Amino acid sequence: MLPDRNRHRIKMSRVGFYIILFFVFLSGCRFAPNEMQEYRHLDGKGWYVDSLVRVSLPVIDTAGAYDLCVGLRYTDDYRYSNLWLFITTVSPDSVQTTDTLNCVLADEYGRWLGAGIGVLMQQEIPFKSSFRFDKSGIWHIIVQQGMRDSSLVGITDIGVKVLPE
Repeated sequence: MLPDRNRHRIKMSRVGFYIILFFVFLSGCRFAPNEMQEYRHLDGKGWYVDSLVRVSLPVIDTAGAYDLCVGLRYTDDYRYSNLWLFITTVSPDSVQTTDTLNCVLADEYGRWLGAGIGVLMQQEIPFKSSFRFDKSGIWHIIVQQGMRDSSLVGITDIGVKVLPE
């Protein structure tokens, strides 16, 4: 009887070891510590040309390089296959740089690109690669639509995602 008990204890200690090992590996599966993401919901009536979407990013790490993406959520109500954006990056000491970004939302046949469920689609489009925040502090990303229409219906959310390179 004693040898069976010892075998059972050894078997249980192995199972316990594998459970602990599993949780150690699982703890490594998370967002990178410097990854940031923030979305702003837009008014259901439309995104007006004078409506600025502002996202504030607290930056501590100035040594690393980052990829900056703009996130878009849109529905079938959007009438165009692309979206022009003006994206202004403002440093903590108020230095501004503005980029123009053409976001392709549909293919040549009118099929929406990106991922989605039902009529809601989402895309993340890179606008700066290997970007280095040269100062720590609060950075601002300001997004403005650059289309000819004064109001865009169907764009539901705008966001910014910062990914460590």
